[in-house]
Amino acid sequence: MTAIRKEILNYIDEISDSKLEALQPILMLLADDSVQIETDLTDEEKAVVAEGRQEYKKGGFIPLDSLE
Repeated sequence: MTAIRKEILNYIDEISDSKLEALQPILMLLADDSVQIETDLTDEEKAVVAEGRQEYKKGGFIPLDSLE
């Protein structure tokens, strides 16, 4: 088992079931080999990502703890 796999599994062991429910769709998507992650974003898409990161830095997000 690789070091990164061990580290991630350790994190998973510490996460509550309610938070794992939020994580499950992402893991299912990442485990699907037919899914490709797009890396050649347009300038407009890059701007959307940058805007989201700025909003996150300002605290404009919903913490997972509040979703329980």
